[in-house]
Amino acid sequence: MAATKAAPIARPSWALRLVRNALLWMVPVALLWLLVTPVYNRFLLGSAENLVRLTEYPSVTDLLRKDNHFAYISRRDFPPATSLVHSFRVTDVHFHLIMLGVLFLAVPAVPWRRRLENLGWAFLITIFFDIFRIFFYVKFTYATQLGPWSAAHYGAFSRNFWGLTYHVLDLAFKFALPFLLWVGFYYQDLTAEMQPARG
Repeated sequence: MAATKAAPIARPSWALRLVRNALLWMVPVALLWLLVTPVYNRFLLGSAENLVRLTEYPSVTDLLRKDNHFAYISRRDFPPATSLVHSFRVTDVHFHLIMLGVLFLAVPAVPWRRRLENLGWAFLITIFFDIFRIFFYVKFTYATQLGPWSAAHYGAFSRNFWGLTYHVLDLAFKFALPFLLWVGFYYQDLTAEMQPARG
C-alpha cells in the first residue's frame, strides 16, 4: 500500500506574521530610541530654535535644555525673572518613532534593503514633522499661554490659528503619522495581500 503524502504545513497569514514581527521588534526599537533620545533632543531643539528665529525680528527665542528630556522656552526680551516662559518635555514630541521603527521593520516578505530604505525616508519625513511640532508649540505658547502679553501681541485669528494647528498636530497627526507613512510606503503590498481574500 502506497504511503500517504503528509499535508503541507500551513504558513501563518501575512497579518499574523506582521503582528509576530512587531512584537519581536518592540523591545529592540524602544531601547535604541531611549539610547539616541538625548542626542535627538538636542538636534530638535537647535533646529526648531533656528526655525522660530526665522519668523521673528529681532530674534529673541532660545530653546534651552533643562536635562536629557525637558527644555525651556526662553525670551531674551523679557526680564530675567520671567525669561523662562514655559517648559516642555522634548521626548514626548517623538515617542512615535518607536511605532514607526516597529512597523517598518516588521513588514513580512519584503527584502531587508527595501525595508531599511523605506524606514530611512520615513524617518527623514518624521524629523521634519518633529521640528515643526516644536515650532508650532513655541508659537502656540506665545499666542495663548502668556496671558496679557499674548493678548497684546496676537490677535484673535492668530491665537485661534496657532492653537488649533498645534492641537491638530499634537493629538491627531502625531499618533497617525507612523501609520500613514507605513501605508503610504507599503500600499501595494497591503492591497496585494488583500486580493486573495476578495477572490
